Amino acid sequence: MSKFNLEFRIKVVTEYLAGTGSTSLAKKYGVSDDSVILGWIHRFERRGIESLKARPITSEYSSQFKADVLNWRKQNQASLPATALDFDLSSSSTIWQWERRFREAGIVGLERKRGNPKIMAKHKQRNRKAAKPQNSAEELKQLK
Repeated sequence: MSKFNLEFRIKVVTEYLAGTGSTSLAKKYGVSDDSVILGWIHRFERRGIESLKARPITSEYSSQFKADVLNWRKQNQASLPATALDFDLSSSSTIWQWERRFREAGIVGLERKRGNPKIMAKHKQRNRKAAKPQNSAEELKQLK
């Protein structure tokens, strides 16, 4: 769930466009940093009200899309925030992570799925039925 709902974001953007500064708005509404508000402003100016809606965190991007983003950034010598804004990505740090993975592993690094693969240790199967008696009579038998 998003910390700030759509109505709140629209209200803050409207006040900003009416002339109130981002720092003043951040203090007034308890937003941690005025850059959050400026991000809303830039997205609104670029893509309208739809861009202020909360986005699902589970967005998955294809390796081709990631490569296109990195190529565009390099060709245009754009900053991370400008690239994120142009491709409608929620965070510029996402692009930074893609760049790091590409440097380390090439195109394969961009194909990586979220999270780490789970490696489970193989344990020998034990005869658990023998260890757990069915009733108290069997338990007494095993104790004797």
